Amino acid sequence: MFKSVGSTIFTIVIILLLIYLIIWTVRFIINSKKKQDAETDVEAKAKQRSMKHRTIACSKNYWYNQREVEDCPPEQPVEQLYHYFDSEQECIKALILEMYDCALVRSEELARIARGGDEPEEKPGKIIIDPYAVDAEYDEFEYDFDQAVEELMETDEEELAEEAKQADDAELRAEIYDCWAKYVMQLYDMIRLNCNEEMKIRIRSKIMSYGHKDVKILMHSPE
Repeated sequence: MFKSVGSTIFTIVIILLLIYLIIWTVRFIINSKKKQDAETDVEAKAKQRSMKHRTIACSKNYWYNQREVEDCPPEQPVEQLYHYFDSEQECIKALILEMYDCALVRSEELARIARGGDEPEEKPGKIIIDPYAVDAEYDEFEYDFDQAVEELMETDEEELAEEAKQADDAELRAEIYDCWAKYVMQLYDMIRLNCNEEMKIRIRSKIMSYGHKDVKILMHSPE
């Protein structure tokens, strides 16, 4: 009799344990599914936000420095490094400043060309420039960068180039312009521009035309 009762109790305990394990397993599966769904929902919302930001970015005109994007931490959205612009003039000003901020424009090289190489004596058509004395002169030199770019937007590039060819110091101007063109090429190797193709062509053309400015202007950052 006692064996029968003991067997019955043991059987009941086993059944209860099985029921508990079944309930625990079901709850574990349900909780795991909820957790997985929650994580999936968070990822989906994050992707939606990212896609929203990218959609907004793609619908606007902007440029960015590729080096900055490559060094961007994974947790930081790359869109924060985009420089948005509403007009071509705004972009041109920003990219010219970027050339100086990134030390693409080499003042000593422009000064060397302007004074005719390393020779100190004056040559016909050459401008004698002391790179150490120009700073003092430039401090008193009134130059409105905003106005200069605005005038550049209204100037015909072909006419500007033709005037440079007809100038008395045409050879010198051509050499300085070629040097500026090299800096512009370095700029475009470094940045990425997001806008329509026609705008890209006009922006690049105007930045190149800025190279026809007086060498004393080109030697210094507009800021």
